[in-house]
Amino acid sequence: MFVLFEEAGKFQAGRVLSEAEASAQVELETGKRVKVKAAHILLKFDKPSPADLVAQAQALAQEIELQLAWEFAPEEEFGFADLARDYFSAQAGAAQQVAALLRLFEAPHYFRRAGKGRFKKAPAEILQQALAAIEKKKQVLAQIKAWAGELAA
Repeated sequence: MFVLFEEAGKFQAGRVLSEAEASAQVELETGKRVKVKAAHILLKFDKPSPADLVAQAQALAQEIELQLAWEFAPEEEFGFADLARDYFSAQAGAAQQVAALLRLFEAPHYFRRAGKGRFKKAPAEILQQALAAIEKKKQVLAQIKAWAGELAA
């Protein structure tokens, strides 16, 4: 059996060597063994291998449209697996669930974290302000780049 867990803000996956009530001994792809608290384990799965799962999930995560996911996300707190089932299908596999987790995690302006693997949809007003600020920052960076190009010439 394999697990996906969060450690220091990073998601890692590995093979379970032993499991107790409050923790698990996990071997990572690198061969390193770590002790993981049960509360930090986000997903247990049998296939594919941890490296394949993460690679598939990262590719799938880029295909998730944040605006669409935000629109049909529930108003109350929800888990990443719930969003994966709503976005992909009722039988969302491990790769799709991890993809949803990665995409939610990297979009704090759309979804705020409400706990381990739990998220809450951002209010519409805050989302609009965040998107406007992101767009303004892009414009400022483009202007700086243009000025740098003019100075170099």
